[in-house]
Amino acid sequence: MPHRVWRPNIDGIRYTVVARWSPWTYEGELVLDKDIIRTWGARLAGPDINFEIEGHPAFLSNELIGFDLYIDGNKVPHSLA
Repeated sequence: MPHRVWRPNIDGIRYTVVARWSPWTYEGELVLDKDIIRTWGARLAGPDINFEIEGHPAFLSNELIGFDLYIDGNKVPHSLA
């Protein structure tokens, strides 16, 4: 299952955000520090998801072959692992 991992530092605390999805159905889940905060069923493409991390607005954006994460309007680089 493809996945993308981000490790943003917010107010001095490191968080781990993971998006996992099926390449065939785009069914997947969004995980924040080992807690699943959103799941989605089969669809033609992944969803765009608004959520918060300790009061900071976050946005998971569906891209052609994966997802991008934005926190406070700034794109967060994903990790290689």
